[in-house]
Amino acid sequence: MMEITARVWEGTDYLPRVFDRWLADPGSTFEVAEEQGTVVAFHRLRPLSAGVVLYEGLRVAEEHRRRGVARAMLRHGLEEAASQGFRELRVITGNPAACQLFESEGFRRLVHCAVWLAGRVEGPDLPRLASPEEVPGLLARLREDPAWEVYGGVNADWEQVAELDEQLLGQLAAEGRIRVGPGGRALALLVANPHNRLAVSLVAGSGAILQDLLMGLRFEADSQGYEGVRLFAPPRHPSGDDFAEVGYHLAHGQVQRYAYARELDAL
Repeated sequence: MMEITARVWEGTDYLPRVFDRWLADPGSTFEVAEEQGTVVAFHRLRPLSAGVVLYEGLRVAEEHRRRGVARAMLRHGLEEAASQGFRELRVITGNPAACQLFESEGFRRLVHCAVWLAGRVEGPDLPRLASPEEVPGLLARLREDPAWEVYGGVNADWEQVAELDEQLLGQLAAEGRIRVGPGGRALALLVANPHNRLAVSLVAGSGAILQDLLMGLRFEADSQGYEGVRLFAPPRHPSGDDFAEVGYHLAHGQVQRYAYARELDAL
């Protein structure tokens, strides 16, 4: 399996760092495909919530690609998830070729997030962390924000393509991963354990309040020693002009995010 991942993303695949944790997780299903005793592909199914499972980690050995192995693995994963009683399977990918596979197998796209980048800036006004007690009000405002629709009502995080509901926001608030503007009228959800930049999986709000929050994220990136901020947002996010106003630019050549879902009741 290590040999397979060594050829993915120019040797920067995240899977070697999580293999031990994956194999030790009793609540998930990790499966491999073999040919003459050699592993040629693998994937994982991980429950997200009641009835919803995440499909992740699909990898195929380089010499076995373009032989239908990935499609066979995906179809088996769908059948396995259905047999375990799940009603929906979700997946998130940064690979355009994988998008073609999922779409050809009947998946519907939930959201496509491009990457906006901004450099670190020294400044005193760090954004405020939301408390768990604020979650009901934040969720109510988020549902009325134009960003709700463009994000498809989900948080496109690599760890969990989860519904934007009170349970998720409560969890993120408890983990210190929600930043808010005055009165909760602008909001940013942070990604856990980012690499070289403070990472934001969702942003909502508009105008001066959102601009202040986005600038505050650049200050926070500087205070934590990051290169800057990496913001994931749909290319036509309604507040794109606000992003640009405070130094964020739509970046090319970055790994974008595509989240999909497939209902399992027809299997």
